[in-house]
Amino acid sequence: MTRTSQLSDHPQQLRYLILALQRQGNRQLNAAFAHLGLTAAQAEALEIIHTYGPLSTKEVGAYLVCEPGSPSRLLATLASKGLTVRSNSDNDKRTTMHSLSPAGKKAAREILSIQQDFHRQLSLDVHHMESSHPNDFLRQLTELVQERDLRQSLSNRFPELFS
Repeated sequence: MTRTSQLSDHPQQLRYLILALQRQGNRQLNAAFAHLGLTAAQAEALEIIHTYGPLSTKEVGAYLVCEPGSPSRLLATLASKGLTVRSNSDNDKRTTMHSLSPAGKKAAREILSIQQDFHRQLSLDVHHMESSHPNDFLRQLTELVQERDLRQSLSNRFPELFS
């Protein structure tokens, strides 16, 4: 790959770099939330309810990025852990509303702190890559993939990314 190549010339590499970075970030966040007994998806749902709630099941689903479709099972898990409280909507008794319990509010504060640290580190990493590889977005993304197994998979498929 030449320094003058355009990102649009490498859609397959871009796709798999984004996938690798998503998996890496998800693994990191799952590890960071593990001491709370939460997955990254559960933490995202709690953050959404904390920020925008109380919300209906459908409304929570409209904000979620981590899981497509209905978040019913995800929300049922949070309720069973005592982190959310379910109630019927005043406007429509068929609609289930979700709000945070006191334990959920405490967990949400911890989640926001963990996310802030994660975002701060990501920002530092991106800044370093921008400085190290100006005007080479593909190289920047490649260097952001830090997990050995992901780097190896990418290297097997796209050795030119690592030359």
